[in-house]
Amino acid sequence: MFIRAYLRASTSEQDASRGREALDVFAAERGLRIAARYVENESGAKLDRPELFRLLADCESGDVLLVE
Repeated sequence: MFIRAYLRASTSEQDASRGREALDVFAAERGLRIAARYVENESGAKLDRPELFRLLADCESGDVLLVE
């Protein structure tokens, strides 16, 4: 089982990694460690989100996905 974190911001002016610390704390409080992070600045209205699709391709049964 891997813990995978996905962080996204809608515009290049926003910081997609802003929630990283919160996800790290959330995982640590539960005795877990995030194994992979996927960070991108793409609009949620667009389907062209390479990091999201890389995340989905990497996931296996039993993996946990944290989304900020």
